[in-house]
Amino acid sequence: MKITQLIAFLPWLFTQIPAYSSGPWSMQSCVRHALEHSYDLKIQTWNIKSQKTNLTEAYTAFLPSLSAGSGLSYSFGRSVDPGTNTYSTVSNLNNNYSASLSLPLFKGGILVHQLKISRLQLALGKSQLEAQKDQTALNVMNAFTEAVYYDVMTEYADEKLEESRLQMQKTRRMAELGMKSQSDVALIEAQLAQDEYDHTHSLYLKEKALLTLKELMNYPAESALVLLRPQMQTADTDTVSSPDIAEETIQSFRWSEAHNPGMKQSRLNIQQKLYYRRQALGYFFPSISFSAGISTSYFRTLGESGYDSFRQQARNNLGEYISFNVSMPIFNRLGNAMNYRRKKIEYYIAEENHAQQQTTLWTDIRQTILERESLRKECVRMQKKVEADSIAYMVVAHKFDEGLAAPLDLKTAAASLLSSRATLLQCRLNFILRQRLAAYYQGEPLY
Repeated sequence: MKITQLIAFLPWLFTQIPAYSSGPWSMQSCVRHALEHSYDLKIQTWNIKSQKTNLTEAYTAFLPSLSAGSGLSYSFGRSVDPGTNTYSTVSNLNNNYSASLSLPLFKGGILVHQLKISRLQLALGKSQLEAQKDQTALNVMNAFTEAVYYDVMTEYADEKLEESRLQMQKTRRMAELGMKSQSDVALIEAQLAQDEYDHTHSLYLKEKALLTLKELMNYPAESALVLLRPQMQTADTDTVSSPDIAEETIQSFRWSEAHNPGMKQSRLNIQQKLYYRRQALGYFFPSISFSAGISTSYFRTLGESGYDSFRQQARNNLGEYISFNVSMPIFNRLGNAMNYRRKKIEYYIAEENHAQQQTTLWTDIRQTILERESLRKECVRMQKKVEADSIAYMVVAHKFDEGLAAPLDLKTAAASLLSSRATLLQCRLNFILRQRLAAYYQGEPLY
């Protein structure tokens, strides 16, 4: 390859290689990446294109159908001459041409309702795509917060492990000076071993959570994924007025019931079942169609003369027709009746499903708002507990260094502090999710 060709090829090459930033990745950037690379969303996009094709086909059902045909036959060999009733050897050439047109005039509204059904199927496909986007965003957000949780917990495990190592060194020096017993040393060694195990296990949980997030994002598993931790500060409940939960639930429900993709799908499904029901009713009515056609032919026996020319035979043999056709269903073993009954039942089922989804939506909104407010208060209370446990741990650690506290006291204080920090972290991350979900029910997009 020449140098000039290589230089021209390089820009194309680099555009074909996907570039993945080492980070940090925020929650929104992870969601956007998942929406851009989701196989399910790509498949649904192709389904929408297929539904557009079905809609075009429903429109063309109202157009006339036109066809043309031509046939050429050549016969040879012995045959009976109708004039002399004797056998003779002849070769005949026969050529015919035809064209026909047909147009449906009335089919009991079947074509009209099929067009409406195709429109609804396209709208359902678009609504399903929006619902899949929202669900994908929610899944990624949940996986993101879980990955952040284990990322922070790994840091906590690192800190605790480092403190245990320092405490082990202090305890051994104090034992050498006769200030600690060998049992104290053994207890600290056991705690150090436990902390080493917890650290290893936290690393595993972190990598597992990252792998789950990468899978949802369709992100290369072998590539690094550094997460940008969200702001996890919550407002003090003493300075924030309590919202009217009942009023917020009503407002959120009104917006979600009208705009939520799942609710849109439910309403469109009811309309679709209604048109299916009306379409099934159309099979009880007669169908009327119009047709017209034209045909001509040319014939001659090869080797003989005296035949009219092709143009003259085509004009003489020209035939035309028009017809109106009526087809009336009389009895098909109750097939139409049973089909109508089936579509009627499906319509009632769709209405009940819609009512059930409305109840579920109301419950989800109410529960989300209640959880958000509960988590807001829990975060504040748990923050105070973390501060108290930190002071208690420092006091116990100081007493332990002076020989006034037992290793069990130090272990208990450290475990209580770690548990409080983990609970506070979980509360803050859950609050972020519930706050985001509550805003979504009020019309704020997830991405």
